[in-house]
Amino acid sequence: MLIKYLRLAFAFGLAFWILWIKFPKLSKDDKLQAIKNWSQKTLNILGIHVVYESDHAHMATNRAPLLLVANHVSWIDALIIQAIQPSIFVAKSEVKHWPIVGQIATGCGVVFVDRGSPSSARRMVDDVASALHHGYCVAGFPEGTSSEGHTVSLFHANLFEAAINHHIPVQPLAIRYTNPQTGARCLKAAFIGDIGFVQSLHQVMTASGIQARVHVGETLSPQGHSRRTLAQLTHRTVSTQLELLNA
Repeated sequence: MLIKYLRLAFAFGLAFWILWIKFPKLSKDDKLQAIKNWSQKTLNILGIHVVYESDHAHMATNRAPLLLVANHVSWIDALIIQAIQPSIFVAKSEVKHWPIVGQIATGCGVVFVDRGSPSSARRMVDDVASALHHGYCVAGFPEGTSSEGHTVSLFHANLFEAAINHHIPVQPLAIRYTNPQTGARCLKAAFIGDIGFVQSLHQVMTASGIQARVHVGETLSPQGHSRRTLAQLTHRTVSTQLELLNA
């Protein structure tokens, strides 16, 4: 276990080196590839094995901007999405203050939002629009909170506004964590209740392997939708995808 923690500490150190030393010299595509490679290696250190369950063997890195939307179970969700499609993330403002991870998130350009503040939500929409305009994919969890992953809570509509205004397709994803031996739902990954990040990290690190099953759905066009109807359509789609993973 000590070796596992040392490998993780090295990965965090590498992240700081990539973000503050290497990034200024890299092109946009090279930056995204570096984020993807780091996320894949970190998932491996954490003992997370990702399995794709869709019509495609995997989702290749997309060169056109997308809004990626998923159900939210864990902080690991972000690593999984970055390993599939490197993106600018939208995250709750509390993440900025997490040890180490907050600094890494800031370096990756995460858009932090205080969901209880209308002005913060407005800035989030503007920041998402700017990222999409500059050709980046954007990812977020419109449930606004994490859960055990049994069902998908209603989606907040704010995240979808920029996709509508800039005619950006929505990529729905469903994520389910399971025990690789039994196939049963694994709650070791769930970031719920009063658990803190450090405690959650230890819970994941001491698990005997976790499988993340990811269903990649067909992209959804924002054409003809309001942000509310697009949020509702995406919610139904992700819910259906999660039901397939739960079956």
